[in-house]
Amino acid sequence: MKENKYEELETERLILRKITDEDAIMLYENIFNNFEWFKFYYQIPFQNFEEYKNLVAKYKQYYENGNYFRWGIIEKMSNNIIGIVHLHTKDLINNNCKIGYVIGYKYTKKGYAKEACQKIINFAFDNLNFHRIQADITMENIPSINLAKSLGMQLEGIKKDGYKLGESYYDENIYVLLNQK
Repeated sequence: MKENKYEELETERLILRKITDEDAIMLYENIFNNFEWFKFYYQIPFQNFEEYKNLVAKYKQYYENGNYFRWGIIEKMSNNIIGIVHLHTKDLINNNCKIGYVIGYKYTKKGYAKEACQKIINFAFDNLNFHRIQADITMENIPSINLAKSLGMQLEGIKKDGYKLGESYYDENIYVLLNQK
C-alpha cells in the first residue's frame, strides 16, 4: 500500500484526515483517557497524556512509511476529532488489509463509525485496489461486531485466544469484506 499521496476524505458529516500533534489532547480526552472504553482497540493503558502523545508521534511515521494509514475522524459541525479509523496491510501479494476503528464514548450511537468506515472501505477498494478487508474483533466487543455486520462484513471464523489483554486471552471473530466490483 505504498502511496506517495495521503488522501483526505470527506463524508456528509465527517472529514477524515491525518492526525496532527494538535489532535493529541482531544483524542486523549475523547477516547484514550478511559481504558475500559478502548481496551479492545489498543491493549496498553496510558497513565497520562504524555504517554499517549508519544503514540501520536508514531502515527506520523506510519504516514511517512506509506504502509499504514490512520485517519482522524473530524465531526464537521463541531470540528472536534471524535475517533480514529485505520488501514494497515498484512498481505500485499494477495491485496488484503485490515481495518480498525474507535469512536469516542461521547459520540457513539450516531452512525459516525459506520460513515467513516464505509468511506475508508470504498477508498481501500477503489483507490488502493484491495480485494479483501478484514476486521479482527474480540467476541466481547458487541458494538464493533454489529458495526462490521452493518458494513456487510461476513464472519469468516474465530481466532482462539487471538488477543491478549493483561493476563487474559480473548477469542477474536474474523470479519471479512471482499471487493465485488
